[in-house]
Amino acid sequence: MTPNTPESEYLKPISLVPQAKLNAWLDEFYGKTTKITFTQILRHRDFSYVARIFIEDALPKSIIFKLVLPPWHIEQDIIERILIPSIAYSPQIYMTAHYNQMTALFIEDFGPSNLLSHINAKIASCLGESLAKFHRSYCYRVDEIAQLNILNMLTSIEIPIFVEKIIKDLTTYNLPLNPNQLSLINNFANAIANALAPEPISLIHGDFYAENIIYNSDKLHFIDWSWFTALSFPLLDLASIISHSSKNGQLTEFKQNILESYCFESGRFLSEIINLLPYAHVLNKLLFLNWLIIRKNMGIEGTTVGPVNDLMVVTINDINEIIQSIK
Repeated sequence: MTPNTPESEYLKPISLVPQAKLNAWLDEFYGKTTKITFTQILRHRDFSYVARIFIEDALPKSIIFKLVLPPWHIEQDIIERILIPSIAYSPQIYMTAHYNQMTALFIEDFGPSNLLSHINAKIASCLGESLAKFHRSYCYRVDEIAQLNILNMLTSIEIPIFVEKIIKDLTTYNLPLNPNQLSLINNFANAIANALAPEPISLIHGDFYAENIIYNSDKLHFIDWSWFTALSFPLLDLASIISHSSKNGQLTEFKQNILESYCFESGRFLSEIINLLPYAHVLNKLLFLNWLIIRKNMGIEGTTVGPVNDLMVVTINDINEIIQSIK
């Protein structure tokens, strides 16, 4: 979560609950009459509102307050029914409530120091090691988690069908594309499936960027578990965290530290992982493209960074570039 994220002109921000309702929830959680001393808005978008609320003369002194609409309400089930905080480096959920279609979440606050700028070689190496431990731990719970029917699951078997559906949807939008661009992606689906078929399946964060990792008291904490969380290839998280995304900030300078420590902890050869990462990068972008399609099919034509159609074209161009670099 990036503090002070400006609201996009393309989005209609989620409505807030009445202040009296929020005060009542806080009083219920703290077991006394509370007073908010300061509210720091971290995000205000169409599906979610996130704020850090500071409370006078109370413990915890601050709390993360989220208002979310479906499908973002899945975070409650993820935190309460899947994550083990000591293994997933995740926050506790203190209390949940509901107002109209919105779910209110009151979550443990790890502080504002995410890895966008608070980063060095030591922290990067720790991150690679922690991510590998997390993936290894949840490999053993895949069957158990799958039976909960909470998360999407994407394995090599589903990839060709998943990509075929994406292409089918895209052809209905009259996007300014060369037809060969979509054909290239469709034809590459089997290559992704074959490359990643030997890879393990585990719980993945799905939105694993520096802005969603907090460093506090010499510990790393993974936050913002959401609709993107899934059962799939661990390499998807690794590909996200070493990518040159604005959501990674200065972390990209320490890409090698992350890769080396991840490989050492997971017992993998660095060269093997490097060869597979382009396929994971493509699949990550296809997953993002799928989210844009879902938004468009819901009648939402904008995102935080602009119109859905424009972002689809940019993403398709990016995917084509990666595929051509692999070949």
